[in-house]
Parts: sequence; structure tokens; C-alpha cells
Amino acid sequence: MGFAPHMTKPSESIMLTGRIHTLTAELSRYAPQWADRLAQVKSERELLEVVSSLFNLAHILKPEDEDTAPPQPSLPTRIHKFMTDNLHRGLTLKLLSQFLGYSEKYCSDLFHSTMGESFSAHLKRRRLEIASRLLETTDKGVAEIATVIGFCDQFAFSHFFKRATGQSPIQFRSERSRRLSKPRPGPARNPS
Repeated sequence: MGFAPHMTKPSESIMLTGRIHTLTAELSRYAPQWADRLAQVKSERELLEVVSSLFNLAHILKPEDEDTAPPQPSLPTRIHKFMTDNLHRGLTLKLLSQFLGYSEKYCSDLFHSTMGESFSAHLKRRRLEIASRLLETTDKGVAEIATVIGFCDQFAFSHFFKRATGQSPIQFRSERSRRLSKPRPGPARNPS
């Protein structure tokens, strides 16, 4: 707020009163008990104590119309949804940072602390999970799967997939289908 340490001029006192009045009006809409406390402030020190207490308790205060507002999804949920919805775009940290409204550096640090791994490691893992699932459960071609997970062409995707799994997408699909088509030994029957 930028208050001077010691107020001596009457004009500064009027400015303080004006700021307190503005804060009180805003608080009375959301937290009337804090507005009352703020309205009783007589000095800058009291103001700072009330404001400090207010911000220290901000995480437990709930607006009155809480039931009408939809709950905000958690940050990991928002990140996961954004990545899933935009994977086909060739997702980058820059796109995610623009979505979250942070710098790339801050977003990178936030991502790591929130998701437990780096952006690039998470993106690689998600791409592999989705590609593996699509190779196992669909008849989509390699080029189509490459597009779905954000690669510009099937060759870049095939190179990525082989480096990560040791198999090309075609080898992975054929091995999975061979495993599924092998008859499994059933339980031993007793002749009656």
C-alpha cells in the first residue's frame, strides 16, 4: 500500500482515511467482520496489523455465495486437461505458460513442483501412454497416431517411439497382437 513509516502531515492522514474507507467498502461486500475491524483502525500500525491478519486468514475465509460458484479445478487437473486437449498441437512449455499466464521459467518450476516431474518428461510419458494405447486398441495408422499426439509426421513419431521403447510402432503393435492371439492355457480338467 505504500504508507510512510511516520505520518505527520494532515494530508497524509486524509489519504490514509480514504484508503481505509475504500478497503472497508470492498471488504464489507466479502467479509463484513473484517470490514468492521478495519473501520475501527486509528493508526497505520493498527491498519497493518488488521491487513496482515486478513491476508494470513484469507485461505480460510469463504464468500457467502460459495454454493453458487462452481468449484475451481485444482492446478494439476487444469494442467492435465490442457495437455490432453492440446496434445495434437505439438504442445510446448510456451503454450502451457501462456495458458496459465506465467513466464516459461516460472511455469517450468511450478510444473515440476506440482506434477512431480519436468514438463518434457511428463509430455514424453503422456505421449507414450496414449500412443501405446492407440496402437494396442485401435486400427489407426502410424501417421494418424503421430498427429493425435502432436508429431508433425510419422517418421518423427516412429523415431521417438523406438528410442523410448526399443521397438518401432509397427513392431510394438504386432507383438501386442501376437500376445493377445496366443491361446492361454486354461485350468486343468478332471475327466469325469
